[in-house]
Amino acid sequence: MSVAVASTVRYSHAIGQLSQSGAGFNNPIDVAAAGGGKLYVLSRSNMAHAEMGFLRVGICTIDEEYIGQFSGYGYEDGQMVWPTAIAVDRTSGHVYVSDQQRHDVQAFDGDGTFIRKWGSFGSGSGQLNRPSGLAVDREGNVLVTDALNNRVQTWSPKGELLATWGERGTGPGQFNTPWGIDVDRQGRVYVVDWRNSRVQQFGPDGTYLASFGGPGEGEGSLDRPAGVSVDSVGNVYVSDFGCDRVQVYGSDGRPLQTLLGDATMTKWAVGQIDADPEMSALRKEFAEDVAAQERVFEGPVGVEVDEEDRIIIADCCKHRLQVYHRI
Repeated sequence: MSVAVASTVRYSHAIGQLSQSGAGFNNPIDVAAAGGGKLYVLSRSNMAHAEMGFLRVGICTIDEEYIGQFSGYGYEDGQMVWPTAIAVDRTSGHVYVSDQQRHDVQAFDGDGTFIRKWGSFGSGSGQLNRPSGLAVDREGNVLVTDALNNRVQTWSPKGELLATWGERGTGPGQFNTPWGIDVDRQGRVYVVDWRNSRVQQFGPDGTYLASFGGPGEGEGSLDRPAGVSVDSVGNVYVSDFGCDRVQVYGSDGRPLQTLLGDATMTKWAVGQIDADPEMSALRKEFAEDVAAQERVFEGPVGVEVDEEDRIIIADCCKHRLQVYHRI
């Protein structure tokens, strides 16, 4: 379901189901696309279930082939407590995960083997306070939204601090709890300014360029946005968490389309339902009502555009991904 000024994307399919382990997700908060249709999905679960092992990084393909999973709850290297974002360097294959409780960023290889970490709690140079969004630039450097320090910090792949910019406020270039972040093909940086309900655009060096959005529920407005991603032609996709929608903007910040969710049954869910005759019968009896409820987003957070301009949205509270493609 979408509302369009000029339709730019079309629904393709959904991936996932609620699961404690294996083929499925548990409150997927972010997704990262590697090459060849490979996806890394960050299941954060919730505080009540995190210690039970429900949080993890799942690996699958965009065609719903389950590959495996790695990590789990804990404070040891390679473990997670309250992870918030995931990103992939499509050149090296390294996977990065930020953790708001550990106040660090961890690097893994493509199979999930721990490589290194950086960051510690604080407000000093190189320290972090609730790191949220992650993005990898053209040189393989890792940009981190340091949410409660209201800044962006950049590290090399080896964990060397390269740059820090931003401060608290409501003016141009200032932040109030930044969250999602992405880098476009020209090196421009897009930062979701969560409490200011806007997205800001910066040059590669952190120079302020523009902003769009603003508090509200109307077309083009935002209510506590979370994730952002940019496609090959410069269209910007923003998960508008407070309004349960994803908004599409042109490269000039003009609103183009609003996505409300179009989910159909996933392959994994179909297999589970077919194996349970009672559940299958109930779904057939209430098919129309069930379809209407299941179609829409509930708490969309992470947004990722892959190398083929497919848009993958972490539909967090419905434990799945919704996939669209650019027209």
